[in-house]
Amino acid sequence: MRAYLALVLLFVNASAWAEVPHRIEARYDILVKGIKMAEVREVFVREENQYHIEAVTKPVGLLALFKPETIVVTSEGDIGEFGLQPNKFTHRRAHDSKMNNSAEFDWAHHEITHRDAAGIRTVKLSAGTQDRLSMMYQFVVAPPRGKLEMKFEMSNGSQLESLHYQIKPEQTVTTSFGKMRSYSLSSLPLNIPKKSEMWIAIDHSFVPCKVTLTEDGGPAIVQALTKLTIVP
Repeated sequence: MRAYLALVLLFVNASAWAEVPHRIEARYDILVKGIKMAEVREVFVREENQYHIEAVTKPVGLLALFKPETIVVTSEGDIGEFGLQPNKFTHRRAHDSKMNNSAEFDWAHHEITHRDAAGIRTVKLSAGTQDRLSMMYQFVVAPPRGKLEMKFEMSNGSQLESLHYQIKPEQTVTTSFGKMRSYSLSSLPLNIPKKSEMWIAIDHSFVPCKVTLTEDGGPAIVQALTKLTIVP
């Protein structure tokens, strides 16, 4: 009986990631008031029930002259029945190293350890917690079909944030990549100073095709898809 149950669990876990693409490479422009400030290259790789994501951001134009910084963000972990389960997150800057941070997820002991310039801190880890990068690809594994909202915690490498998103009906989003059917996820409540909205492409493995971030009434920072390659 135990062998049978183990076989069933193995089948369930395998089916959770069997349809997830082996590789996704996405390129984005970072825009502020329509002006291109940076370029982002993101690569998602799956090897059976494990994943690795790397995002590299480089400034362009005048920003590259005055602040030639390269930011490398990584996330790695497991793919389970309910989506991505990160084990490690890192954020590294080539020049401003005091901004570097990381998070290690200890799911067995329900703890997460953050490391940054302020020191090392270990706090409680809740089920479903994501990191800043894994949350962007969580929907590739677990599309939000039929859901009206989502709540989860996210680590940015220094601390946990509680996020609440409203999922809006299908709509069309246009970037330089083209027109895409998408679902929209908007941060709640609407009156918070830091707002975000993300569109995920329905016909392209639910990869994020556009993200907007607005803080304290300032100009929106837009991340818009320019190129996308998906290897099944």
